[in-house]
Amino acid sequence: MYNWRRPILAFYDAHITKNPIPGHVTSLDAFHRSPIEHRRQIQVRRLTQLLRHASHHVPYYQDLLHNAKVVRNDEVDLSRFRQIPEFTRDLLRDEFEHLKSDDLASRNWYRRTTGGSTGEPVVVLQDRLYDDVGRAVKDLHYGWAGCEPGEPLVSLWGSERDILMNSEGWRNKLSGFIRNQTLLNSWNMTKADLQRYVKTLQRVEPVVIEAYAESIYELARYINETGARVEGVRSVISSAGTLYPFIRHEVESAFRCPVLNRYGSREVGDIAAERTSGSGLEVFSYVNLVEIVDENGNPCGPGEEGDILVTSLTNYTMPLIRYRLGDRAVVGAAAATPVHSVERLQAVTGRILDALVREDGSTVPATFFMHFLSVVHNSGWIRKTQVIQKDYNRIVIKMITAAPPPAHALDEIRSTLQRVMGRNCRIEFDFVDSIPPSSSGKYRYTISHLPGLNTGASSGPAVMDGK
Repeated sequence: MYNWRRPILAFYDAHITKNPIPGHVTSLDAFHRSPIEHRRQIQVRRLTQLLRHASHHVPYYQDLLHNAKVVRNDEVDLSRFRQIPEFTRDLLRDEFEHLKSDDLASRNWYRRTTGGSTGEPVVVLQDRLYDDVGRAVKDLHYGWAGCEPGEPLVSLWGSERDILMNSEGWRNKLSGFIRNQTLLNSWNMTKADLQRYVKTLQRVEPVVIEAYAESIYELARYINETGARVEGVRSVISSAGTLYPFIRHEVESAFRCPVLNRYGSREVGDIAAERTSGSGLEVFSYVNLVEIVDENGNPCGPGEEGDILVTSLTNYTMPLIRYRLGDRAVVGAAAATPVHSVERLQAVTGRILDALVREDGSTVPATFFMHFLSVVHNSGWIRKTQVIQKDYNRIVIKMITAAPPPAHALDEIRSTLQRVMGRNCRIEFDFVDSIPPSSSGKYRYTISHLPGLNTGASSGPAVMDGK
């Protein structure tokens, strides 16, 4: 079928809105088609520019980079890059004011709050260029998955507007129509919703479906159980959750197409993604430099598992250098000089995220609670949370707070969660001083005490998207 939207979108973006994103997509595509040596040269140049900027304009890094002998007299010594101390979420909170670039007034910046799979919300400043390039990375991966601009794409994604306002908004609907993109709310996954979503997919006939891992698994199970048919899907992109092997198998069976994994975080954007199913995740090395280190901070080699450190190469408003995300991964391929840089992730082993279950058997992904508690309903007073499902109609939320809850905040949280879990669900709050990790040493954002659930969680290595 002729894609009549593509030439119209090209004209509209180039001449009406002056949209820079298509140009960034073209540049990124050329970058990823280049030989690895050329990509490395560009990445090193971009890292050098970022470090020089941070040494001049970011108070936190001025003395730090000088004392580490990484930047002195405007000269950058990348051989000493690993001498820069790892950067953590605690430092992001504690040093927030000193992390702002002193040329902030000249940048089109904004605040972004992230819950993160640690359950500890943080705020980071980003800017319009960072956002435009980040959107271009996503569009690039759509192309890898087989979707050209203007072809039908469905996102089974979290829509806070639908939950809070029961409306997607006319602007989003208009944009979705123009770009042929349909949003299905992954935080409404009752059986009635699943039936409606299947009908939408049959009507829209998307070439690519983008979805939270837990949500596409729930939809795939419904399709396989009911024998429904959804034709024409070229790829499913799994994101924002752990893509276990059993999830990949279920989704491939339902849609009869490959499943491509994508990994990222709200702090630094998309980090890596698969071009072909099961091939490992190629790092978007134009926008992020990725390190994987062992418990002593030494670089891991191919096949070794370690902690992920990310340096964002596009955020000059608030540079994050050697930022510890809290995820773990297995190295697929890496270069050692002049800085340790991972080119491919064999797997992201990540953290445990449990979906919670409604009384009718449908599930709600952990990312819903992560987003609503740490982003939508958090004005800075929530330090850390853990959601525990005691029964179908009883949820306990453990909270470590930085300040007393604002007026009506707990009522608003309770109301939001009851819209999703059911009006009869009792929401309790337990204010605590600490939330210990599980026996494995990993922090779990959500825990379900219902018997017989989450049985697939131990089925082999996991691949996770933290955005």
